[in-house]
Amino acid sequence: MTDIDRICCVLDKLTLDALTLMEEDIQIKLNVENAMCGGETHLAKSRYILGQNSVSSLQLPTENSPEFDALTRVHLEESDESLGEKSRELEVTKKEDQIDPVRWFGYLVPQDLFHAQNMFKQALQWIIRGVNVQTRLIETCNTIEQLKVLKREVLV
Repeated sequence: MTDIDRICCVLDKLTLDALTLMEEDIQIKLNVENAMCGGETHLAKSRYILGQNSVSSLQLPTENSPEFDALTRVHLEESDESLGEKSRELEVTKKEDQIDPVRWFGYLVPQDLFHAQNMFKQALQWIIRGVNVQTRLIETCNTIEQLKVLKREVLV
């Protein structure tokens, strides 16, 4: 097998990988949209049940509120096995004295508010997964471009 044949074979494989990643990216975007719409619907139901002033921006922390830490953080991790591949992962942190954000709206809140919270958490997980897929897609496309340049050089 000649060099040009090897390059073409790898290009074909990478192109198929890129198409698969594009399809996965589209599916993830649809899942994010569904999760966000579901969360917004449950949030609207909660607002309807409790009244429009009970679930509003008035319950959210302001500049004068005591400081709090985020419950979820995104970390960039580099795996040693693959060639510098980076992936993002969610890390859920929970302190004992930390209050669940749903409790900002009271202690007897409708189940729809918890459902909204879960839907938004799912959306966040889908978004992180989508970023990882997009990163792999960009890396694959860059490799394809490099191989195209190499192919041109071999042909000359």
